[in-house]
Amino acid sequence: MDNIDDLDFFSPLPEPSASEVPFMTWWFTSCGASGPRGPTQAQCDSAYRNTNVSVTVGKDGPLKGVQMWRVPATNHYMISAYGAAGGKGAKNHNKRSHGVFISAIFPLEKGDVLYILVGHQGEDACPGRNPVTQKICLGESSVIEDGLGTVEWAGGGGGGGGATYIYRMENGVIVPLLIAAGGGGKAYLEDPESNQDHIPLEQYENDTVAAGTNGKTAAAGGGGGWSDQASALWAGRSLLEGGEGGSSCPQALSRLGWATYGGFGGGGGACTAGGGGGGYRGGDAADTDELTADGQAGISFVHPTGEIFLQPLAAMESHGEAEIKVQLNCTHCQTQSCERDEDTKVILCLCHNGEILAGDNVTCTAPRGPAPEGQLSLPLILAVVASTLVTGIVLTCASLMLSKRFFQFCVNSVPSTFHRL
Repeated sequence: MDNIDDLDFFSPLPEPSASEVPFMTWWFTSCGASGPRGPTQAQCDSAYRNTNVSVTVGKDGPLKGVQMWRVPATNHYMISAYGAAGGKGAKNHNKRSHGVFISAIFPLEKGDVLYILVGHQGEDACPGRNPVTQKICLGESSVIEDGLGTVEWAGGGGGGGGATYIYRMENGVIVPLLIAAGGGGKAYLEDPESNQDHIPLEQYENDTVAAGTNGKTAAAGGGGGWSDQASALWAGRSLLEGGEGGSSCPQALSRLGWATYGGFGGGGGACTAGGGGGGYRGGDAADTDELTADGQAGISFVHPTGEIFLQPLAAMESHGEAEIKVQLNCTHCQTQSCERDEDTKVILCLCHNGEILAGDNVTCTAPRGPAPEGQLSLPLILAVVASTLVTGIVLTCASLMLSKRFFQFCVNSVPSTFHRL
């Protein structure tokens, strides 16, 4: 792995001020690249034009296609990573396998360099690259089903999705911070017994001693892991090998020319079965090249120094992404939780359980409710007394209205009573 000091670090943007950094968010994408290899410097320069993102893109070796970004200020940062989705099969295109979304908070120092490999979506089998595969995609040919079990006819599975890796260098050794696994590629046909509504609990690793192995490769390629070696050209490469996606299986290429690659970030190449997704540990490909054998998703990772914010969830439907932003400091709040007002940029403490924020913007108090049962408030008491007095005077005046002597009493008494009240 090349050292960052040996690279010509690209930093055309002015460094943000200390007051600007807490309000900034940095988004990292595939820079418009797709397929088994990562983006170039020119692609990322174009993609990030008129944004606050400035990166150097590796040109050679294991860093090829990896984006490098300098931390602008010492702080706690929330890092969110999105793995890429797997590719669709030729006749299995209702729903792709989603990439994983995961988020954690890390302390970072000013000047630290983060290495960001954004995973690419595994390639879809269709529309195909030649007239024969295009006919299969259109349902006008069934040579794959008819020739099942023969070497000549293979292909039509989707490539595995690439993982999104975020890591840094410590004393010359690369250390993973956050890895969002890629989804597995779909097989040629949908399994009629599969339950589309069942969403399994996503797995992640947080032990740096655990092996970051590649997924199992058979007819289709297994997904690349963190530090393994690929066993075949159609297997996804591990991060240490550069993270390239695997090619199609030889059977698919030799007869049909059906090239369906795994995505950058260790996605396994397809056969009739789908390729495995990349990850800290790569996803397995099926043991046999069956029409309905999907590739498995990879396993994600969170470094133990990170505070996990959101558990891994399969959510990404396309290429991977990464987001980095300063984590709000809510230690002054009574509940230790807060949010930033997008208009005023003021940090507001949050209250729970129906409480409301006090005027000091720190403490939470119970809302002022109605008076206890059986207890009358002062305004209500005054209203009752006033109503009683006025009613008494009106009734007295009504009974004595015929007496001219009392008529003047009524005229004088009512205004004075109201005045006293």
